Amino acid sequence: MSLALHRRAELSDPQIARLESGLTDFYTHPPARYYQMADKPPERYNPREQPYHCDLLSRVLPGTRVLEVGCGTAHLCPQVEARGGHYTGLDHSAELLADNRRRFPGAAFYSLQTPLAQTFDLVASLYTIEHIADPPAYLERLWRGCRPGGLVGIICPEFIASPGYAPSIFYGRTPRRLSAKLKAGAVADAVAHWLDLKWHASRWKQQALAAAPGAFWINLKPRIFHEDGYDIDTDAVHLVQLRDLVWFFESQGGEILQTSQTMTGVDPGVSRYNCYVLARKPATATGGEARPGNPIEPTAPTHL
Repeated sequence: MSLALHRRAELSDPQIARLESGLTDFYTHPPARYYQMADKPPERYNPREQPYHCDLLSRVLPGTRVLEVGCGTAHLCPQVEARGGHYTGLDHSAELLADNRRRFPGAAFYSLQTPLAQTFDLVASLYTIEHIADPPAYLERLWRGCRPGGLVGIICPEFIASPGYAPSIFYGRTPRRLSAKLKAGAVADAVAHWLDLKWHASRWKQQALAAAPGAFWINLKPRIFHEDGYDIDTDAVHLVQLRDLVWFFESQGGEILQTSQTMTGVDPGVSRYNCYVLARKPATATGGEARPGNPIEPTAPTHL
């Protein structure tokens, strides 16, 4: 059976490490068209098409220090700079980071392995957490990177509460369509495909919807590892649901300022398949929320 969907707590550290290793190899040397498809940069966020991006960006004031973890082509960067903010982006690919530096010379770009010596006013994650093998550890990294009183914002797909299933899930023994399996005479694969789709996937979906918050469902067998080529989110290993993210921030004492369920006026086509959470980190015990200051340079990168 192709379905290998588990709560994070059910998986061993070696299982997560193997999944992370495969993902790191993929993102370090992605297919040529990967960022063209996965991270198409809009010239300007549109409130109808990118309502959550617009809400997140509205929190940027002159002097705000913004960190984006998993920045991709950094389409957030020019929009942060246009509002007077200071942008730092982290990602895997050295070639991608070099291109980002060329296009945005006023920003800072570093490898994900680079230790940063400072915290930020706003830590953003845009369509990245679904590609993370250990979501709680990733969320802890975002939280640590945020200053006391600062904000953490996540925008990502909603894979569990939305209709259908994540594109990274495939059925049967191979990712081929059921019609292709039947045409090729792969009867065993076709039968397994039908059982997975009609029985096992449905039972898992019911289980996931009924699970307590904080499950963080992981797909150990994403489609991208079992076929050539790439399509949107066939590399997604974390099957995200909003309530897991909200649960994490609330468990850290964070204040939830906005979510995709609380925002009004959002096109149902956007809210049905995407989720957004904006959380404020508790301010220092001495009181008074710190204000955005001058950007602080990170330590020298270990890998560029």
